[in-house]
Amino acid sequence: MKKFLLVDGNALFHRAFHATPPLTTSKGEIINAVYGFTNMLLKTWDDLKPDFLAVTWDKSAPTFRHKEYTQYKATRGPLDNALASQYGRVHQVIESLGIPEFGVEGFEADDLIGTLAIQAEKEGMEIIVLTGDRDIMQLINENIKVLMPKKTLTDVGLYGEKEFVEKYSFNPKQIIEFKALAGDASDNIPGVPGIGAVTATKLILQFGLVEEMYKPENLKTLPERTQKLLSEGAESAVMSKKLATLELNAPVKLDPKACEVKDYKREEVIKVFQELEFKTLVSKLTGSGKDPLKGENKIVDGGTPINQNQNQGTTDLDGKVSKVLEKMSKNGVLIDLPFLENLGVELKARLETLQKDIFASVGHEFNLNSPKQLSEVLFDDLKLPVYKKTKTGRSTDEETLNELSAAHPMIPMFLEYRQLFKLVSTYVDALPKSIAEDGRIHSTFNVEGAATGRLSSTNPNLQNIPNRGQTGGDIRKAFIAPKGKVLLGADYSQIELRILAHVSGDENLIKAFKEGLDIHAATAAKIFDIKIEEVSKEQRMVGKTMNFATLYGQGPRALSKQLKIDYATAKNYIDDYFMQFPKIKIWMSGILEEGKKNGFVQTISGRKRYIPELTSQNRFLQSFGERAAINHPIQGTSADMIKIAMVEIDRELSVVSRQLSDKNNLKADSEQGERSEDCRLILQVHDELLFECDPEDEEKISKLIKEKMENAIKLSVPIVVDLKVGDNWGEMTKLTI
Repeated sequence: MKKFLLVDGNALFHRAFHATPPLTTSKGEIINAVYGFTNMLLKTWDDLKPDFLAVTWDKSAPTFRHKEYTQYKATRGPLDNALASQYGRVHQVIESLGIPEFGVEGFEADDLIGTLAIQAEKEGMEIIVLTGDRDIMQLINENIKVLMPKKTLTDVGLYGEKEFVEKYSFNPKQIIEFKALAGDASDNIPGVPGIGAVTATKLILQFGLVEEMYKPENLKTLPERTQKLLSEGAESAVMSKKLATLELNAPVKLDPKACEVKDYKREEVIKVFQELEFKTLVSKLTGSGKDPLKGENKIVDGGTPINQNQNQGTTDLDGKVSKVLEKMSKNGVLIDLPFLENLGVELKARLETLQKDIFASVGHEFNLNSPKQLSEVLFDDLKLPVYKKTKTGRSTDEETLNELSAAHPMIPMFLEYRQLFKLVSTYVDALPKSIAEDGRIHSTFNVEGAATGRLSSTNPNLQNIPNRGQTGGDIRKAFIAPKGKVLLGADYSQIELRILAHVSGDENLIKAFKEGLDIHAATAAKIFDIKIEEVSKEQRMVGKTMNFATLYGQGPRALSKQLKIDYATAKNYIDDYFMQFPKIKIWMSGILEEGKKNGFVQTISGRKRYIPELTSQNRFLQSFGERAAINHPIQGTSADMIKIAMVEIDRELSVVSRQLSDKNNLKADSEQGERSEDCRLILQVHDELLFECDPEDEEKISKLIKEKMENAIKLSVPIVVDLKVGDNWGEMTKLTI
């Protein structure tokens, strides 16, 4: 039986990016994802010696799943720029190796793999899928196996039917039923709220299919709570099953001859690898399709670890922070599950009311979570003007709906519906699935979650927990202190603007901070040439928007959309801003020149970010590079600052906690290493740290935290840390010390 190796390009490329240490070429080009992907591809090719080989990719356009469910994959943040910049290179590598690639708009790589695998099976082939995505496992049968990296790219497991059942207890096809019930946080598939992995597995083993569980004679045999959850979540279960099921009739046709493994042109591959500085790999290329690598050491080195291009200080700092993050993850944060469940009931009741009102407003029912059906209602039924078009048709994004909000009463209702639905699906229904047996969520924190050095978290992502708005703020109320403890929050005040004042040396901005003025009102007063006490609420909003537009390098077009003003007015605001804060403009010009000359920009601490886009001939890429170059010294310094503070606070808390325990005779000396700390860090979100402390120690601990945060990096303006305390994260009172 001939062997067909199908590679899930997106899954493997993303896995390579996160699993491979940051690497750059000598010119500063980031290549870690390309390196990891290439290593894994060549090693698998060499080990399996397939007769046929192909790579599949997602396309940027929304898929039929996005059209079915607007919140599909909505929890995923924007594509990391460091990863996005490597896509061109990985396609260059694949093309040089002569491997065919497949991608179809409206379908995911998984769907193409499923379709090609079924076609290949009919041709009498054995199929092995190389992926990092569990969705593909539903294909596993006698002729289709899945090769999946485990902890590292080189530690892989081959799953056939036997191996899958040993791991999951049910058969491969039933992973669709599992996701219909338990959901999938990575794709934001909701599943049935309240049903976790254990209950889902039990139900599958008992009934097999979701449809069987919902038969009245079977449903009534279940515990009362499970019956209630399944009944209330029936619609979600049906939709989740549809989202989790691969489309096996995607518009793609297998051409065995085109996918047949052939000898590759070694000289062309060497040229690409030399550009990428895969030096050792070049010497191992054979040019043979049967045995693509020579030598025993098939996993090869390449590139320069990015930390070798950093100064030792930031490298050491990240090493120390990693240990703090491990402790923070182990500590976890306690969740009030009954509160989340009650909040879910309230929000779902509001959603139901909104749904009825929307249907009454337009005169008929439709799927509110389907962009396609929404588009038909807005532009065909209601005859509203088309604001903008995308590759897939008429846009119904938030910008479009805001523009049309005054055109029909259903639109404001729909905007509220969409916001509430996202809160429910992303947080209210999803967070409970991440709660461990100890009642806590133990997120995984990444020390270099972004190119600026900012931290990130996964499983689940706690960096995007909403803060503003009544309903959004309610989510934070579910994060609670255990009995006998309080939550202590410490948040940097306008830290990025303070860093901007420092690095630019602008006297007007520095003066405003030194005098303790409302910085947004002070900015507005300068722009509108009025006294600060005369600044209106609307003018302050202009000042605030201008301050943050500067931080992110926005131009007049983006500003005009944000403030809902015309282009000329936005341009005048920007011109007036730089007239009043002239050294900011000078600093921005200087940082761009520095970036073009050196190939990188850096933070106050010396954390470098290489930005090859600055010298790109493509204007779009160049503009991206300019925004990144302006943002990195500010946001990167902010990231360094909170990392330094976390390390210092962790060190001091260990000492203080031991002293307090000794003083209060809480534990014997012999038990000191085993006791729980009196105050511990449980969460970091952007510029904020959240601690769990004994209430009697809050004043002493607060002073320590404030002192360490405000002195992490010295600036030419005062650094201010706001403190707050409470029983939950959403209801905290200001703490003055």
